[in-house]
Amino acid sequence: MSSAVSRRPGDPDAAPQISVVGGGLAGLAAAIASADGGARVTLYERAPRLGGATWSFQRNGRWFDNGQHVFMRCCTEYRSFLDRLGVADQVTEQSRLSVPVTRPGRRLARISRSGAPAPLHLARSLLRYGPLSVADRLRAVRTALALRRLDPDNPETDEMSFGGWLRFRGESDRTIAGLWDLICLPTVNLRADDASLSLAVKVFRTGLLDDADSADLGWTRVPLSALHGDAAAQVITAQGGSIQLQAQVEAVGHGPSVTADGQRIDAEAVILAVPHDTLDSLLPPETVAGQADLADLGISPIVNVHFVFDRQIMDVPFTAALDSPVQFVFDRTEAANWAEDEQGEATGAHSRGEQVVAVSQSAAFDEIGDRPAEMIERYQLALADLFPLSAEAEVLDAVVTREHRATFAGRPGTRRLRPGTTTAIDGLFLAGAWTDTGWPATMEGAVRSGNQAALMALNYCRGTDASTPVWQDQRERTIA
Repeated sequence: MSSAVSRRPGDPDAAPQISVVGGGLAGLAAAIASADGGARVTLYERAPRLGGATWSFQRNGRWFDNGQHVFMRCCTEYRSFLDRLGVADQVTEQSRLSVPVTRPGRRLARISRSGAPAPLHLARSLLRYGPLSVADRLRAVRTALALRRLDPDNPETDEMSFGGWLRFRGESDRTIAGLWDLICLPTVNLRADDASLSLAVKVFRTGLLDDADSADLGWTRVPLSALHGDAAAQVITAQGGSIQLQAQVEAVGHGPSVTADGQRIDAEAVILAVPHDTLDSLLPPETVAGQADLADLGISPIVNVHFVFDRQIMDVPFTAALDSPVQFVFDRTEAANWAEDEQGEATGAHSRGEQVVAVSQSAAFDEIGDRPAEMIERYQLALADLFPLSAEAEVLDAVVTREHRATFAGRPGTRRLRPGTTTAIDGLFLAGAWTDTGWPATMEGAVRSGNQAALMALNYCRGTDASTPVWQDQRERTIA
């Protein structure tokens, strides 16, 4: 059975039919940007919810996110996406970068910025950074300045590992673990020794070194499902779009078309926004440049262990950890006790004196297969070393969440494996944080890819140049 569309190619007044396959951030951004551009949108998602790798669930009356997702002020398209969803008031953004660093039995350290212009805004913090020796601090300042001179788009840069480059410059193991990995791990989802130098340069230059305020951090105060999936569903349906959850898409191909639940549906354009390791099962061979090599992008897992304590054990909203099995810890009490009133407005229920914290472990290759009980015990003991108050607190609940395929693995040489937006099928476009955005697998990269795919799909439907390269703030885009 086939459902066809009546096409008027190049007619700027027609409302084109655009199908989006995949309801993660890339697909949601693509669907909303397409609808904002005047398209009639149908979104297909195989899961029973939207949000992709950013989702939440309830357990014992509390909300838990599958993972901790932090953004920076330089994430302009993601922040514009939040504005478009009408949820920008549901996130917290720092006025100035400040990352607490906790060590067992030691004073709290910080990586923070001053009011000085870049790159001097970080100098005072680095020169006072207690976990490193004075010599290592001075060397780190020189290395930061050298990073600022590297080009993330240079193919040779992508062939080298970040850790290899750091060691070439004389950075010690202590400095790599105590400073550079604190940024590399949560952004590239790999340790410096495994990460592409190109991706690290992108993170450090765009996020930390080129502009003083770029690295100011932000995070959600509500469950991720409310921030992304639920809000996006309201926007899409308000624009007249259709959302098909638990849709079994079997193929995407010529037409362009989507075959879902045994029915072929033609559209004027299709945006495929699925993980890279599922692409080959949906497309004809050689639809995407280098399609046979996409498996080489690999995957990198993330594990989170969530604890509900009967009292407060930490007094910062989040912290990095050193000399500990823990990488990062987040206070998620407010989001865990989130609630809505009858009008659907967030109320932020009382936390009953308890504190909900999440231990977040990036590049968790060695522990992704561990039993939940093992991880809970390991990190409960580690938290007691970092926060002595937790040793006296009662654990009211504990739960482990795993994302086996959280991101692609941004190792050296992966830039050439990441395809662009266009494909060999007319009217079929790609979106996803794994496409060639120039960014690591972040929320910003996902939203950018979705916006770009929507722009190209709209241009294609209207007979204009479908390859126009535009990365622009969504608020500045002219909406048809």
